[in-house]
Amino acid sequence: MIYSLKQLANIPQLPGIYKFYSLADELLYIGKAKNLKRRISSYFLNKSFPEAKTYRLVDQVSFIKIIPVIYEFEALLLEARLIHLYKPKYNVIWKDDKHYIYLKISNEEFPRILLSRRADTEENLFGPFPSTSALRDILRHIRKIFPFCTQKANSKRACFYTHIGLCNPCPAEVKKISGKKYFQLRKIYFKNIKQIKNLFLGNIQKVRQSLLYQMQQYSAEEKFEQATIYREKLKSLDYLLKQYHSVEAYIENPLLTVQIFRDEEKELSKILSNYFPQLNLLKRIECYDVSNIHGHLAVGSMITFIQNQPEKKFYRRFRIKTVNQPNDFAMLSEMLKRRLKHPEWGMPDLLVVDGGTPQCRTFKQVLSG
Repeated sequence: MIYSLKQLANIPQLPGIYKFYSLADELLYIGKAKNLKRRISSYFLNKSFPEAKTYRLVDQVSFIKIIPVIYEFEALLLEARLIHLYKPKYNVIWKDDKHYIYLKISNEEFPRILLSRRADTEENLFGPFPSTSALRDILRHIRKIFPFCTQKANSKRACFYTHIGLCNPCPAEVKKISGKKYFQLRKIYFKNIKQIKNLFLGNIQKVRQSLLYQMQQYSAEEKFEQATIYREKLKSLDYLLKQYHSVEAYIENPLLTVQIFRDEEKELSKILSNYFPQLNLLKRIECYDVSNIHGHLAVGSMITFIQNQPEKKFYRRFRIKTVNQPNDFAMLSEMLKRRLKHPEWGMPDLLVVDGGTPQCRTFKQVLSG
């Protein structure tokens, strides 16, 4: 997907990769964003940059190519792979200034997961990742699934993270044990490190199948407590990755996300046509839900999709004003009535409400009233 500098308003508000090109078609820079439109626009709307290099970069940009993705983890891996492949001019400049960060798995008795600014060896090194904060955020999620240690190898006491389940088993504790038990615990620790390595290599399905197999094994042996632990690990992994698509898939087809959205819309239209034959076009879809704490602090949310893509400028949050007790139906009714007072937003072709028949009935009553 290619955009000129006059088309910034058309860039989708999706996570993904952006590539800046010069008038001579030279690839200048590759970056990652949670929101492509917001991030790319910030370069050209911002009049003051902290570094002169950014001025020089922006001044040379003639057009922009993007690769939208579904999830931020995909963008993180894709950014690192593309920078490694193409080594764009300004990425290399920032690398020389030590702006890059690498994920490093140390070569020790108990390997540690470290962040490094030196690419002195390709073994067990992943990156480069220009964003330290994004990498750390991803690692926080991963650590809940596969605990690992970061404290110095010669530490004698269990680290802080041991007490909250994020370093288990802790190498400092395992080293105090001898015999068979030592090797059992060391094997568990090594398996966690191997799974993390597989994640950053993009072997997502391999990791998931391993967790699923372990859960099924414990369940078959009626070790239900252990099975539950692995079930929760699977849930956490699915939350992080959901429907993961490989880096290679995005490189081969930069329009993969657009294709996915179109396929999903076709499938939805096919399902709905059985019930609403007159519904030929799903240009705008709005999704609704309410949340409250025993009737208090109630809010409603509206998420909008236009032409297969989330349109965040039409996301809305409604603070519920007329309901002070647990009553989702009354809250949904208030939210929809207030939304319908704004035809200037555009009217949806399809309304989706979280719940079942009673929630749908509530919406139908508002629309027919």
